[in-house]
This record gives sequence, structure tokens and C-alpha cells, in this order.
Amino acid sequence: MTATEDLVRTAKVTRGALYYHFADKRDLFRTVVEQIEDELDLLVREAASGGSDLWDRIARGVDAFLEACSQQDIKQILLVDGPSVLGWKEWHEQDARHSLAQIEESLHALTAAGFTLPTAVKPLAHLLHGATLEAAFYLANAEDPSAARAEVGRGIQQLFIGLVQSGRPSEKPEEDAGGCGRE
Repeated sequence: MTATEDLVRTAKVTRGALYYHFADKRDLFRTVVEQIEDELDLLVREAASGGSDLWDRIARGVDAFLEACSQQDIKQILLVDGPSVLGWKEWHEQDARHSLAQIEESLHALTAAGFTLPTAVKPLAHLLHGATLEAAFYLANAEDPSAARAEVGRGIQQLFIGLVQSGRPSEKPEEDAGGCGRE
């Protein structure tokens, strides 16, 4: 973790000013992670809003999330340092507050569009959250990030295709269900 002296010098504040706003470096880091999560929320929502239909919006949102997790600064702060500095439980709760809400919204939208989900929304949202989170960790630790990005994209796409097929077996999605499998 960065030394307090480096932080106050970079921020051009005194140590007292830093500790006026934050109890300690961990508290400051928690705030940074929260800000990144907020920015990811916005990024995903903006990407999804450009979709032509429900599936395209979901694919674009997932694609934006995975692309962001491929960026070095987000990968380092959110996926490497986050669980280490905050501890798994606190980090996971903070991440879930952001990600689960969006996933649940998507699943409710699918239900409203007439899809029958294979299970209740809440447990399915947790399962999909786990899948996307593991995809992000896979990207964060990949030796070949671009190859990993393509592999993860195809895997997530298959999960969503499976949802479509289980929700409406008579209507099969097109082979390319959106941007999740971008190469």
C-alpha cells in the first residue's frame, strides 16, 4: 500500500487534512473502491442503453464490465488490491451492492419480456454475479489478456444463450447474441 507521505504529497494536503476526511489509509482505499464501483455502474448502464433490444442491452453491459476489468488500473485496484486490503467479506459485500442490483434488474426485465427463468431471480442473480466476478478475476490474472478476454466473452455469452433457451425453448437466439464474445 502507498505510504501516507506519498498520498499527502500527491494530493497537496497535510496529513491532518487527510485524516480529517479518512480514519486511515484503509478507509481512504475503501472510498476509492466505492468510487470505481460507482463509475463501473455508470459505464455499464451507458453501454447497455445503446442496445437495440433487451439481449443486446444485457450483452453490451456485460461486455463493458469485462472490458473495464481488462484495464490495468481497475484490475489492480478493484480485483487485486480490493480483496486484499479490505478483506474478502467487506470487498465482496461492496461489489455485490453494485453488481447484483444491475443483474437483478436485467433478470426482472427478462421476466417482464415474457421469459420464464429457470429459478427465482435472487438466486439466479447471485449465480450470474459469481460468474461475471470469476470472469473478471480470470482476466485480471491472465497471461494473455486479449485471448482471455475473448474466451471469457464467449463463456458469458453461452450462459446467456442458455438462459434464453431455458426461458423460451421454441425460440433459439442467434449464434452471436451480442458483444460478450468480442474478439
